[in-house]
Amino acid sequence: MEYTWILAPVLLLGSVAHAQETAGNRPFLFIAHRGASYLAPENTLASINLAWELGADAAECDVMLTSDDRVIVFHDKNTGRLTEKNDVVSETPWKDLSELTVRPRETNLPDYGSERIPLLEEVLKTIPEGRMLVIEIKTGTEILPWLKMDVDRYWKSGSIAFIAFDLETIRQAKLIFPEVPCYYLSTFRKDLRKHFDAIVDSGLDGVDLRHGMIDRRLVGKCNEAGLDVWCWTVNDPATARELKDIGVTAVTTDRPDWLRQNL
Repeated sequence: MEYTWILAPVLLLGSVAHAQETAGNRPFLFIAHRGASYLAPENTLASINLAWELGADAAECDVMLTSDDRVIVFHDKNTGRLTEKNDVVSETPWKDLSELTVRPRETNLPDYGSERIPLLEEVLKTIPEGRMLVIEIKTGTEILPWLKMDVDRYWKSGSIAFIAFDLETIRQAKLIFPEVPCYYLSTFRKDLRKHFDAIVDSGLDGVDLRHGMIDRRLVGKCNEAGLDVWCWTVNDPATARELKDIGVTAVTTDRPDWLRQNL
């Protein structure tokens, strides 16, 4: 199917109205970016648990695959930025990675100086009823069988969603987990235009976009095609308020409690 990106005024007005109606019918979610990463080291059990304690609607985490096929919660391809070693995650067994301490950033509270890299199975067990864990898949499709195994075994409460920058990976995730919301991540409008038809045809639930690329027209176009719109990463109340007003339904933030209080 084809979509025209230069809309006639009457169609644009219709899309905007639909976007506003959609936003009005959905709650506005605050998603804790890599957990409550402003206060605790990113992607650790401490940051995820703190996100729940602070009342975040959802906590986002990243997953990678180790050399021995364990799904870990970690953002980078190697460990150099966040630990004392510089191991390539895909070439390192879980036993070695489990011994590394995640380096806090300057805004983290002093209590969190000895956090370790967790397995996804550990994080899945933390989801409270009524909350969501948003799982960003940082690899290709090779992780999906192991991801399914962990989800089937350890997801017992709350809800989950998947997001990914790789279109084929998120498409395959939707086929494997048809009941789980799946969102395509994008940084630039050119990329979204390129993949828009495939996103719609794949039955994905929506898109998760860099907040700077979003405007009212774009939200209207996505909603018209049946796509929900989330965004990342917003730590400014005025920006969050503007995005909410134009129909974005979830904002990813490092400071979920602070942003909610100041919105």
